[in-house]
Amino acid sequence: MNTNKNSLSILPFLIFTTLTQTLISLLPGMLFLRNSSRGPAILTYMVLYLLISDFFHLIGKSTYKKGSFISLPVYGVKLIISTILIFLIAQQTAYQFAVILVAYELFQLLIFSKQFFYIDSILYSLLNAFFKGIVFNQLLTINYPFDYQFSLIKPFIFSFVLILFITILTQGMYSFLKRHGWFLFLAASCLVFLYYLLISQFLAHETALWKLLIFVLCNLGAIYSFVKSKSPRTKEVVLNLFALVSLFIYYF
Repeated sequence: MNTNKNSLSILPFLIFTTLTQTLISLLPGMLFLRNSSRGPAILTYMVLYLLISDFFHLIGKSTYKKGSFISLPVYGVKLIISTILIFLIAQQTAYQFAVILVAYELFQLLIFSKQFFYIDSILYSLLNAFFKGIVFNQLLTINYPFDYQFSLIKPFIFSFVLILFITILTQGMYSFLKRHGWFLFLAASCLVFLYYLLISQFLAHETALWKLLIFVLCNLGAIYSFVKSKSPRTKEVVLNLFALVSLFIYYF
C-alpha cells in the first residue's frame, strides 16, 4: 500500500517540475517577444517540444540516480515526437533552428547513455544552462534576416548563470557518484557570481534597486527552505520556484 501511495505522489511532482522547467527555459524570451519578428509563430511548437524534452529529461535523471536507464522503445517514441516538432519549427523559421534543436537532442541522448556518467559532469551543467538560459530564449527573440551578433547574448547572461546555479544544486541530488560536496562548492561559486553581476548592473544603473532587493529576499527564503527540507523533491520544487520568480522579476 505504501508503494502505491509513493508512486501516486510522483506524478504531481513530474507534472509540476516539467511545467516549471519549460517556463524557466522560455520566460526571458517570452518577455522579449515584442522585439521578435517570428517568436509568436513558433512559441506553441517550442512549448510542446520543451514539455516533451523536460519530461523525459526528468525521467532520465531519476533513472540515472538509481543506476538504470530509460528503455530504447520509450526513448524512440520521444525521438519521433521531437522530430515532428523540430520539423514544424523549422518550417516556420529556417533550417538553422532545426540544427540547433538537433544539437539539443544529442545533448539529451548523452543523458540516456549507459556509457557516460554525464549527469555527474560539469559539461552537463554548462550545456543545460546554455540551452535553457540562452539558446531557447534567443530562438524566440532573433530577428530576420539573420544578422547575429554576440552582444545579443548579454541580456541572457543572468538567466544562464541562474539556471547553472539550480542545475548544479539539482545535480547534487541526482548524483550517482555521490559528488555532493563538489556540486555544493560549484553552486556557491555561481551564487557569488550572480550577486556580482546584479550589483555591477545596479552600480551601472542597468538594474533597479527594488529588483536587487527582491532577489536577495527570494534567495534567502529559497536557501532556508532548501536547507530545512529533507525531501529531494521539495528541494527541487523550491529551486524551480526560486528560478521562476527571479527570472520574472529580472526580465519584467
